[in-house]
Amino acid sequence: MQGNCEGVNSIYKSWIPKIVSIAQQAGHEITDLYHQKAYQVKSKLDNSPVTEADLNAHRIIVTGLQALDPSLPILSEEGEQIPFEVRSQWSRYWLIDPLDGTEEFIRGTGEFTVNIALIENHRPVLGVVVAPVLQHDYWAARGAGAYFQNSASPAQAIQTAAIPHSPLKMAVSRKFHQQIDQHKLAWETLEKNLGEYELIYCGSALKICLVARGLVDLYPRMGITCEWDTAAGQCILEEAGGQILDLSREPLRYNLRASLENPGFYAISNHYLASRCCG
Repeated sequence: MQGNCEGVNSIYKSWIPKIVSIAQQAGHEITDLYHQKAYQVKSKLDNSPVTEADLNAHRIIVTGLQALDPSLPILSEEGEQIPFEVRSQWSRYWLIDPLDGTEEFIRGTGEFTVNIALIENHRPVLGVVVAPVLQHDYWAARGAGAYFQNSASPAQAIQTAAIPHSPLKMAVSRKFHQQIDQHKLAWETLEKNLGEYELIYCGSALKICLVARGLVDLYPRMGITCEWDTAAGQCILEEAGGQILDLSREPLRYNLRASLENPGFYAISNHYLASRCCG
């Protein structure tokens, strides 16, 4: 059985260049629209924004993944809603967010990403996060390590910070203060346990990736996220030495519920922070 697992992991590792290329192709389409500002903003049923960039990137990614392995189902933020009784039967599937950070895209910050993850038995086993405007690419496969590349340097292995920075560096979204208002007690408890800290504001899955690179120590999330927001980043972070834990100190798992919303969580760089965050 172990040999079979190693063989499967080797396949996932061999897929990485192809998945990065697919994500980059989607990223090129997104950046063209981003720089031209030639797009309309519409609202989905949950009042979140969607643009042509989201939809075009979705089509590019789906086409690329189906060409790679047509047997694997795909769950995308911009795809059809798939009933839980159907997807609960999946042991492996692609989980994608064609444009994570649509609000950052609209605001023009450049801090948005293309997220592609492969889920196996409720865990992310392959993850690619591409930030097309920043030209930052992240990727990982189970047992193969985590890597980062930008336009100015070759690919390099990344690791989380083994010892927290002083003061602690904490990545948060620009809506962070709204989250504090909605989850005041949880935040006050966390703040008391952490001690002195510095906030690093950032959009999309880049917050998880900053933890993976060792640039920040912690990304706490008490507001709503969905499974496609975190899966690719979680694989990268875990392969870099970190974890994403829910408020009960359990790793995030996927496709276990009808709802695709994640619980609150902490993306952390090391075990030392787990006890300070989760008690």
